[in-house]
Amino acid sequence: MAKLRIYADFNSRTVDGWCYCLLVDGRKLKDVAAELGVYEGMPVVVFYEDCADEFEFDGALSFRGSLPLSSTEWVAIVDESTFRRIR
Repeated sequence: MAKLRIYADFNSRTVDGWCYCLLVDGRKLKDVAAELGVYEGMPVVVFYEDCADEFEFDGALSFRGSLPLSSTEWVAIVDESTFRRIR
């Protein structure tokens, strides 16, 4: 089964590297997590794209609170060694 592909705004990362602005098909991950069956430690592909750039990393999900978050929600950490430029 293919890994879930999650959009992350890499400009919105915590100081310890967690991505917290996560979208799946334009919807917030926290709103569709149950529907998608996500779980702690789930391997995912985390990507970013705009009109000039697209890249991705392998990563994993965690349900946690981390600054600047004021509540607990799904976040992703990426493995920097798996960087792949798409365009």
